Amino acid sequence: MISSATEIKQILKKGNHTSGKYLKFIYIKNKNIKPELLISVPKKKIRRAVDRNNIKRKIKAFYFKKKEQHNLNGKVIIIYNHLKPVKYIKLEKDILLFENLAFGI
Repeated sequence: MISSATEIKQILKKGNHTSGKYLKFIYIKNKNIKPELLISVPKKKIRRAVDRNNIKRKIKAFYFKKKEQHNLNGKVIIIYNHLKPVKYIKLEKDILLFENLAFGI
């Protein structure tokens, strides 16, 4: 997991940006490092903590399931940018779109 403020700033500054319908992705590809992930669900968009945690759990589960199947090495920040909680299938489509664009899978 990405946790240091300097590392987050570096990814935001130097990373590539891609947006889906529900998620925004900022990433740096690097084959020499293990996959790292940061998921942000803004409190201004999703008020209830239960809903925010549920969204994070869905994203994490799908991303790490795909990571095991493919070689997704790099640092990724995922920002949820929709006003209401959405179903797992819709998040899955955004993540698949990102993987196709970023990693060519």
